[in-house]
Amino acid sequence: MKNFKSIVLILFFVSTSSILLAEEFEDKRVIESRVTFQKISHQNPWLVGEPFSRKLNIIHLGKGLFFGVTLSKQNPVYAEFESFDYSVPKLSIKAYDGETGFLLLESTGMQKLPKPVALDLKQTTKHCPSGKSKYVYLPFSKTPIKVFLLDQKKTEESDFFFKNQLLCGITISDFLIPTEYVELFLRSGGKSFPHPGFLFDVNLTPSEKEYYSKTFPNPLLVTEVVPGVGPAYNLFPGDLVTMINSFSLTKVDEWDRADKIFDLVLRKSDGRLRELGETVQLKLYRNFQNYSVSYDLRAYDSNDFLIPEEAKNRRPLYLIVGGFFFTELSNAYLKEFGTEYRVKSEKKLVYLSDYYQKKVHPVREKIVILSRVFPLEGNLGYQDFQDLVLEKVNGTRISSLSQLKTLLQSEQNSYFAFELSGGKIAFFTKREILDLQQELQSTYKLGRSYNLEE
Repeated sequence: MKNFKSIVLILFFVSTSSILLAEEFEDKRVIESRVTFQKISHQNPWLVGEPFSRKLNIIHLGKGLFFGVTLSKQNPVYAEFESFDYSVPKLSIKAYDGETGFLLLESTGMQKLPKPVALDLKQTTKHCPSGKSKYVYLPFSKTPIKVFLLDQKKTEESDFFFKNQLLCGITISDFLIPTEYVELFLRSGGKSFPHPGFLFDVNLTPSEKEYYSKTFPNPLLVTEVVPGVGPAYNLFPGDLVTMINSFSLTKVDEWDRADKIFDLVLRKSDGRLRELGETVQLKLYRNFQNYSVSYDLRAYDSNDFLIPEEAKNRRPLYLIVGGFFFTELSNAYLKEFGTEYRVKSEKKLVYLSDYYQKKVHPVREKIVILSRVFPLEGNLGYQDFQDLVLEKVNGTRISSLSQLKTLLQSEQNSYFAFELSGGKIAFFTKREILDLQQELQSTYKLGRSYNLEE
């Protein structure tokens, strides 16, 4: 009888606790959660990396959609509520922006949800802190974001700032990212934010000002055009931009010139944020002639670079042939050598990364490298080949992994001569390649010998 009473009391306590937890959860404005990421290796892309998780504060935006700001340049897999009800299904990744770390989560099958946080831009403009603003780059990001500068520094972890019941934005360090970015991210379905497409210099030396101001007062000097993002082949370093969207730059004050330029490119005349695909028009001066340039805003993406920064939205590309592990050179590959990668990695690859990373090409060209050689009986003598640029195969210059695969599948070739940097050459017959592929699979049990874009 005593045992029966104990069981009843335990069940009563558990059910009461669940009700209290549910009520507490529904009343919460900011909910603690944990997001799980999948590690990706650029030097071992065929392996499934160990997952890791981070705590994350999120808010409910309605209809089962939750928002938070987490690590950038990662691969989130799912999220779940922290210390709540383990029977609640995991939150799926609805959208993720690798530049800012903005994350949109979706819950399905939950009967009770917290009250949604309203994104009222008119009220936030009226009641939330404003003051001094500035365009900044979030950690590991290349996309400029306009923030308000806080008087007191907050934690480095992202959090939400409310005034009464009104969401004013996201705090990171001493920055306040205003609510308008959250609203646009939700309204666009989780799309990234636009990048200007070019970089510029506003701090000209006195001699530069004297030279350029002979024709135009206070011109904007273009220093770099981002391949695949900006108006490549229409805008060049050294161009002088005189007007942006019909606004003359002679009217822009000197003291906050950089921020005003970002405003003209990334915001409409009424101050609202521009979205991806909207058109920007530039008037510029080059070689004593006037030009007009028009281009659509795009998100920052290094995929069109000769040497991309990372494998965005996909696993790194690779091709293993005869135990030779080929991949495309990226900055992420080099950085996996550690914080001292510039010293520990191959010097030629670091040189290429420094000087040719953002080289513009009329076609999407990449640098293919031989990362290393899997030890097999059939390729003895090549084990010391490591981090070499693949220059040619059978006399054909190699510019991508896809091209390499097509060449290797050609029925016309009975042998393959791989010409590598440093004057090194590897030679295999087609029969030897097939035998090495079988030995590779039986020895290392790889799931796939390649990952390529179709």
